[in-house]
Amino acid sequence: MPIVSTFEVLLKPQLPTDLPPTLNTVQNLGRNVIQGYFLTVSNVNTFDLVLSLVFTTRLPAGVSIDEIITFADTSGINIGGALEPDESGNKFRFSPLFLPADATTLFILQPNPTDTAISDLDIEARGFVEIQLSSLAGSVPPGAQIQVTAEQRGTFFADATAVNLADRGLDQIAYGLTVQNGGLLTLN
Repeated sequence: MPIVSTFEVLLKPQLPTDLPPTLNTVQNLGRNVIQGYFLTVSNVNTFDLVLSLVFTTRLPAGVSIDEIITFADTSGINIGGALEPDESGNKFRFSPLFLPADATTLFILQPNPTDTAISDLDIEARGFVEIQLSSLAGSVPPGAQIQVTAEQRGTFFADATAVNLADRGLDQIAYGLTVQNGGLLTLN
């Protein structure tokens, strides 16, 4: 099972809340951040694939996998799904991910920005992602390959509930993550 990349999802203050008093000026510069993991997967084969994504993480106390949501979009329609825990307790699976021949999908993993989550600002999880053929894939010719790119995208905000958009203090960041072999992965 090839490892794709690391990941991190956040819905937290940008800076720790327990900074020493001498750093109050720095604390005043901080905002909040919601950050998600974005994985683009292209099926470079002439046959369809059914994939599974496996996320390995140790969730901090008080964070539930239900606070993290997923979407996959292959044809312009976001399809939500759930991460299902496996017996090890620190692995969560998104499956099945159907990917037709010559198609590309965008998979998103992010905190669920409910009113409660935004007021608590206490979601943080990181780990690594693996990809494999799903048990639903059937017979797949040897040497099946996919092309992947992975990135983190985040939105900074001061006040998510402000009526005036300018008062929300919005800003964004996006950066690519390292993937092995230039992102060309062999599945079997």
